[in-house]
Amino acid sequence: MKRNYESLFGAFYERYFDFKNEKMSDAEAIACTTDAYFGVQSRGEMEKAVVYIAEGNIYLTHSKIFFKAKERIIETLNSLDLDQLQVETTPDEYKDILERRDMVLDEIDNIPVDYSPYTRWHYYEMEKEVKDYFGIIYNEVKNKSEIIEKVLERFERECTNTLSENIVVKTTLLELLIRYSVMVDEEDIMKLRSELEQFELGEVGQQLSEFEKLDLSIRIKDVLSKII
Repeated sequence: MKRNYESLFGAFYERYFDFKNEKMSDAEAIACTTDAYFGVQSRGEMEKAVVYIAEGNIYLTHSKIFFKAKERIIETLNSLDLDQLQVETTPDEYKDILERRDMVLDEIDNIPVDYSPYTRWHYYEMEKEVKDYFGIIYNEVKNKSEIIEKVLERFERECTNTLSENIVVKTTLLELLIRYSVMVDEEDIMKLRSELEQFELGEVGQQLSEFEKLDLSIRIKDVLSKII
């Protein structure tokens, strides 16, 4: 049992990072991992405990947690059949599972809750992802005028997924182009500018928190003021 117990934790985390390597957001990667292990949790109380603890542990590293996921994790971990769990595990495994469970339950309330139904990159995660990718291609491409095309190509899926991702990608891209004085096609800049000018903050709904909306509005005003 010990081998299965340890390998299941490892396999769950490995699957999550496989999805992350496919350039998925944190939220999308954990959602896909949870779906992939949906059938595993029904095999026994040990499997159920490990899957939900592993999911909870990953959420502890995220900037937000979807409110339904939080409710599901708390409810499941609090309702484990401990008698059956003892039957399926060694004493050391049982103790370890309870310690891991308690850590998740103790810390999960510290994660800000996401009430939006959309699985997406969250505000600061999206900004960081764009900055990281920009840094890579800025040093790689010889023709800097290709940067806009490459960034929008890399984040095409995100830009069509939600309005918040789309605007954060394009705001961050414009900020970086200005900061590094990148010479690009003026028409491309004007397209980005036009999109930001037409953006209505209220349309993002719960995709962004009120603080994130305020921060984004300040960033948009600042970047638009620098484009002549």
